[in-house]
Amino acid sequence: MPERRFALVDFTYRGKTGRLRLYEAGHTYLLARAVAHAATKRGLVAKQRPPHWTPPSIFRPAEVLTEAEMIEAEAELKALQRHALEVVDPETGV
Repeated sequence: MPERRFALVDFTYRGKTGRLRLYEAGHTYLLARAVAHAATKRGLVAKQRPPHWTPPSIFRPAEVLTEAEMIEAEAELKALQRHALEVVDPETGV
């Protein structure tokens, strides 16, 4: 399920099809959960535009989300989902 995020800076990542995706600062995008998670960890996106946000310099190069960051984000999301679905026995706490 895609998540809506506001790009704080320009950033790119290479999608599963190998196509380079560019996200420009100041715009809101629907991002795949793993992309949103990885970009949030790096401080590239926010859930909404911050009140006193100013655009970055046009001379600042775009940040790059690496394949390793995407794999790590997918693994973290899967672990969080497994943890959320675990059954806990209230008597033993396990």
